[in-house]
Amino acid sequence: MEYSIIEHKGTKFLHLKELEDIGLKNSMTTGDMDVGLKTNKDIESIRSNLNKTYEFMGIDPKVLFNGYQTHSGNIGLIKSHDDGLEGPFGRYFPDTDGLITEMKDVALITRFADCVPIILFDTKKKVQGNIHSGWKGTLQMIGKRGVEALVKEYHCDIKDLIAIIGPSIGKNDFEVEEDVSRQFRDVFPMWTDLIVKKNEKKYLIDLQEIVYRMLLEEGMGKEKITKIDISTYSDHRFHSYRRDRENYSLMGFVTMIK
Repeated sequence: MEYSIIEHKGTKFLHLKELEDIGLKNSMTTGDMDVGLKTNKDIESIRSNLNKTYEFMGIDPKVLFNGYQTHSGNIGLIKSHDDGLEGPFGRYFPDTDGLITEMKDVALITRFADCVPIILFDTKKKVQGNIHSGWKGTLQMIGKRGVEALVKEYHCDIKDLIAIIGPSIGKNDFEVEEDVSRQFRDVFPMWTDLIVKKNEKKYLIDLQEIVYRMLLEEGMGKEKITKIDISTYSDHRFHSYRRDRENYSLMGFVTMIK
C-alpha cells in the first residue's frame, strides 16, 4: 500500500489513499506540527493542530479518543462515547498505548517521536486498531495483543485484517546498550539477526522488522502488511526524540472509520 506526503494549507501530512478507499480515514502529522502536551500552555495550540488535521482528513468526530501512553502493552476497547476519562482533547485511557473500536463517529490518535505506529483494520467488519509500539511496548508485544484483541473481542477473521507499520526510528539509528539488547534477545531469540552489534558498547535494533515479523507470526499474510520505510531520526521531515532530545515534539496518527 503506497503512502503520500501531502501539503495542505502549508502543513504536510502523511496519508494512505488506498487505506481511506477501503474504509479507514487516516493521517499522520509530520514535523510541521506538534500534538504533544508538555505544559498547559500547549493545549490551545494542540487543539488548533488537531482541527487542521481533521480539516485535511475531512472528518468531524464526535469524540477523539487518546491513550495516556506509558510505553505499556495495554490496549483500550472503545464501545461508547463515555468510555475512558475526560481530557483536554476528548477522552483518554490511562496507562494505555493501543486503542480499538468499531464505532464510526469517533477518531483515535496515538502519538510518536521515534516509536512504531501500528494501524490495524478489518476490511469486512470495519474495526480499527491504532497502536503505539515503543521499544518497551514492542518487548511486551503490543502489536500481537492488538491482533488478538480484534480476533477475541470483535470476532475478526485474521484473513480480513490489514496492517500499516508507520515511520519510526530506523534500523541504523536505534542504538542501544547491552542491557536493552539483552532484553530483545531474551524475548525474541528467533530474531537475533535484527539485533546487530555496532561496536564494543552499542547495538542496533530493527524495531519495524520485529513488529512486521510479529504480525506475520499471528497469521497475517505478507501482502496484508505495509511497512513505511522512513526513519524519523534521519528524515528531518519528522520529529525524533532521540535526535531532538529536550526540544522534541510529537506527531500524531489519527484514524476514523468512514
